[in-house]
Amino acid sequence: MTKIGNLLAFVILFFGFSASAAVKVIATVDRNVVSEGDPFIYTINVTSDGGNPQIDSEPTLPDLSGLSLINSSSSSESRSSFVNGKFTVQQTRMFEYQISAPRKGKFKIGAAQVIVDGKPYKTQPIEIAVTEGAGGGAIPPQARHQRQQQQDDAMGDEVDEMENMFNQLLQRHMGRGVPGAPGGQAQNVNPNEAFFIQLDVDKDKVYAGEQITASWYLYTRGQIADIDTLKYPDLKGFWKEEIEMATRLNFEQAVINGVVWQKALLVSYALFPIKSGKAIIDPYKAKCTVVVGGPFGFGKAYPFTKASKPITVEVQDVPSSGRPPEFSGAVGHFAVNAALDQNNVPANQPVTMKLKFSGRGNAKLIDLPPLNLPKSLELYSQKAEAKFFKDGTSYKEFEILLIPREPGQLEIPAIKAAYFDPDKGKFELISSNKLMLTVTPGKPGEQPAIPPSAKTDAAQPANPDILVLPPPVLLSDASGFSFGKTAKILWFIVYAGILGLLGFKGYVVLLRKPKRENLQAAVKRRMKVVQNHINADDYRKTGVELTNLIYLILGQITEQGGANLEFGKLMDAASPSVRRELSEPLRKILDRAEELGFAPEKVLGQAKEKAEMNKLRKEAESVLNKAIALSSREEEAAKSTTEQPAT
Repeated sequence: MTKIGNLLAFVILFFGFSASAAVKVIATVDRNVVSEGDPFIYTINVTSDGGNPQIDSEPTLPDLSGLSLINSSSSSESRSSFVNGKFTVQQTRMFEYQISAPRKGKFKIGAAQVIVDGKPYKTQPIEIAVTEGAGGGAIPPQARHQRQQQQDDAMGDEVDEMENMFNQLLQRHMGRGVPGAPGGQAQNVNPNEAFFIQLDVDKDKVYAGEQITASWYLYTRGQIADIDTLKYPDLKGFWKEEIEMATRLNFEQAVINGVVWQKALLVSYALFPIKSGKAIIDPYKAKCTVVVGGPFGFGKAYPFTKASKPITVEVQDVPSSGRPPEFSGAVGHFAVNAALDQNNVPANQPVTMKLKFSGRGNAKLIDLPPLNLPKSLELYSQKAEAKFFKDGTSYKEFEILLIPREPGQLEIPAIKAAYFDPDKGKFELISSNKLMLTVTPGKPGEQPAIPPSAKTDAAQPANPDILVLPPPVLLSDASGFSFGKTAKILWFIVYAGILGLLGFKGYVVLLRKPKRENLQAAVKRRMKVVQNHINADDYRKTGVELTNLIYLILGQITEQGGANLEFGKLMDAASPSVRRELSEPLRKILDRAEELGFAPEKVLGQAKEKAEMNKLRKEAESVLNKAIALSSREEEAAKSTTEQPAT
């Protein structure tokens, strides 16, 4: 009967489906009985299956009368589980509070409340018993560490015993590999292990900014029933770009030291060390349930937890000697190309130049080089977009709006840039092709016609009530005779008076309309454009418009322009509250917008559905308005501080 029960349980393990709530909010404590003054950890876990929970604010704690809140912190983690041939992703936000009880007795921690996706969730109450302390104080960190170490050792002994039993069973059913067989990899691997996780890197000595391809593989000699990722690598000290994250385990045969294993990719990243020194690629940790063959094709499942070994990477700085002024930090192999959207344009009409850097490496680090434009060619605006692809290549494209002011034949010189070639160990200069532009005479009095797609709110009048008058036209009779010098003076006086009155009115209106309201109006206006693109199912334009809007607002509130700066540089220039509260939400929204605008269609999935795009639009509008409000509030506070009279 027991064997039949195990068989049914195993069948359910393979073919059953589990249903769980979309969002769970649970409160726990690390222990319910503590001594006087002994701190305990109160944790609130917000878990969402298949999505990232949008938490509007930190949890509202219950009344902690009789208890003392010592410290608090928050963190997040993502777990992917492989069950029934499918990966499921679980996102968790954890809020930890360190609390102590100064006196003995029984205490009740009431229900805490968390707002997730606009909906309130409450935790269950928890009771704590505080006993008289032996030492009257908190457990010293060293003693706490020793106690935890003892628990870990005890758990480790149980796991080792289980794994030894598994190894014996594995050898009986699958046999031992032959050491020294050709094709094996020179790795120190125990051939009797249930499974292990191996980190492969293509190099461990690099320059700062040079790409390292890091891939984590699962090796097993049994059958994997399920896998639960407990911890993805933190990868501190690296700029990370995802190459591939497995949605299912695709096994292939691999031979290590003459032993045959089944190997499957878990995740692969392109890593770019940020600074020189020693950088650690930390472990990937997972729990697997491994099954070996038994009667009727079924066997017993054995759960084990494994982690890859960390790898130390030696990072040396790019040489300072011989570094050309055109070098802005790009390391790899790149090419540059320049093009105009038209080669013949009337004076005072815009023309777009695109400058694209592409190649192997992180093109996002490339800044716009000096353009050395002709004096009669005005730079009106500029913006940039960048993307990293799974094959290790990337590009960064600058779109530059130019306005020629005088007719003639213009030459835009070749634009020079430099990158560091890590293979050759030296700097390489690259230059674009030079461009020729023919500018024909424009019509008299014609104003620059900026197409709607190229307009920016910064270039528009701050208030629609302020009129822009055309140049005055002098009266003349049928013979072409003008009223002469006196008429010109009179017209000049009238014209100047009108401009003065309108300017004064505009100044008063602008004083009454603070910067915050103007920017919020810009967000509202541009969001209508985004909504139109969503209604038309144009996800490309939706992503591009949202990307441009984010850079526009960040450029305005930081007074940095934003068109030619990276997101990180804009956030560095932002106010402390914007950096602290909105850096991560803005980064996530920007990543999703850039994917909509530029990622290959096959990887977008549901992101291009109307419901998902509307959700992204609402999130972007809320976060941008909050950024404007926080920035305005800090500006007003700083202004009031500086304007206070000295006492």
